[in-house]
Amino acid sequence: MKEEKQKYQLGKVNFTQEPLLPVFSEVFQRYPWVLYGDNNQMPAYLISRYNNCAIHKAVIISKREQIMGDGLVSLNNPMATINLINNKENVSDVMRKCALDLILFGGYSLNVIWTRDRKNIAEIYHLDFSRVRCGKINMDTDEIEKYYYSPDWGNIRKFPPTEYDTFNQEDGDPSQIYYYKQYSPSNSYYPQPDYSGAIAAINIDVQIKEFHSNNLMNGMLPSLWINMNNGIPGEEEQRLVTRALESQFTSVNNAGRPIISFNESKELSPEITQIATSGNDQYYSTIYDDIVRTILSAHRVSSGELYGISTAGKLGSRNEIVDHSEYFRKMVILPYQKELLGCFDKLVSLKFQKPTSFEIKPLSIFLTGDVTDNPAVIDKPVTSVEAESEKMIINENIKGLKGREYQNLMRIVREYNKGKITKQQATQMLMGGYGLSEEDCGVWLGDDEEENI
Repeated sequence: MKEEKQKYQLGKVNFTQEPLLPVFSEVFQRYPWVLYGDNNQMPAYLISRYNNCAIHKAVIISKREQIMGDGLVSLNNPMATINLINNKENVSDVMRKCALDLILFGGYSLNVIWTRDRKNIAEIYHLDFSRVRCGKINMDTDEIEKYYYSPDWGNIRKFPPTEYDTFNQEDGDPSQIYYYKQYSPSNSYYPQPDYSGAIAAINIDVQIKEFHSNNLMNGMLPSLWINMNNGIPGEEEQRLVTRALESQFTSVNNAGRPIISFNESKELSPEITQIATSGNDQYYSTIYDDIVRTILSAHRVSSGELYGISTAGKLGSRNEIVDHSEYFRKMVILPYQKELLGCFDKLVSLKFQKPTSFEIKPLSIFLTGDVTDNPAVIDKPVTSVEAESEKMIINENIKGLKGREYQNLMRIVREYNKGKITKQQATQMLMGGYGLSEEDCGVWLGDDEEENI
């Protein structure tokens, strides 16, 4: 019996595919710095996702605005919020940039320049966190002693990295880098942002939009198939018929127009076939809802209504939004603020050679103007200062203060009354933080004549 000829042969083909997402990693090579990601471009990837995902960017910008609140105040050094800490910026300007880096990358960096005698800091500048790389840990001290800065890590031949010493008041070059990163398990050099669990969802959101954009720009999506059954005309006649159909029945201006044809017989009439569209639109609509939920969850947003994203079948109320806002502020915003304030309290104190601690006024999302939010004084003897204030027109900024803001204002007054701050300092804080005029400040703090009594 002859062996039957084999007609088919099975084989295995290995399709190689690049990883879908970059991996957070710390790569060691011959360079004195540690690579941030496999190709040293992880920050650039995070920036591209930030710039191209609308929901992701909206949440990050909102976080930054809530972190900065309604401004910085300092009771023990009021002028610290006004004086410049470098040639162009005050502490609020620099902190705002650091807040964005902290949310986007999980860390921030500052260029600190000491005076010659090393007794105080001369200038403090923000450094783009995406342009800073860590030197390798010194095994003897178990510390990172060097940092490297380059405007473009993708082209270090054109932009060679500059070496900086780590922040140290005693040793090193006067121009140093203060580097802060959030703790990440198994990471010694670079942080992972707190939304890292949603990187895949953010990437899918960007890819879906690019897919639809490419379809609209380059795709072939006809909706009708028209067969002319009365023979094949010449090329010129084909062009004339095609142009006639396109001019009469394409574009949005011709939507809904009927097609009328005159034929010698039914067999010679044009055959028009409707081309069915694919069901991908419904698929992408379903997966998009899951993408939105994943991104918001990664950012610890308890309700999408905070960002104008409504939930189907649910009627949101004002009180519910306020509750979610307060929860978000306490659980997300306040920890961010602590990470920033601890650093700037220390650096600004060294700059101005005076103990300086900052507070951030909470962001007023809802301005109701309810005077019931402010504590009222009842059945209390009226002093001469209070009697004079009754005759004045109430400052509009005071009317809009909430309870906590009003308490902060009264705290400034108490600090002045106790002699902890001067009248000039208290006046500057009231005018800068609450928009009071000099006359209003005189009412709250008391006139000089009353002080001398």
